[in-house]
Amino acid sequence: MKSAILEYIKDFYGVETEYLWESSPENGALRNSRNKKWFAVLLGSLPKRKLGINSDEKADVINLKCDPIFAYNVVDNIGVFPGYHMNKEHWISVLLDGTVDFENITMLIDMSFEIVDTKRKQK
Repeated sequence: MKSAILEYIKDFYGVETEYLWESSPENGALRNSRNKKWFAVLLGSLPKRKLGINSDEKADVINLKCDPIFAYNVVDNIGVFPGYHMNKEHWISVLLDGTVDFENITMLIDMSFEIVDTKRKQK
């Protein structure tokens, strides 16, 4: 699912993943090309235990910017979690293991992109 998500982001937003951290080469940031604000962070092979799941299995995860009220309502601790390693009020983490279907993930990506794009327009 990770490759399909990255392909969707590239096709719709023209954004490539930036792999910024030498110590974590599977993790990358995705930025709005107009204002360079992050709208997504890809976390490769994150132990599910870090999300509060009682499992040593690893999964790809995407962190997405989110309206705090919406985040409160969408987090289910099954496929969508408070943002791992991010501000949990403004970010959510979504498993890319099939728990959340592709259409719902792309909807969340679109919302995240719009949030950071809107901030630029308001300045």
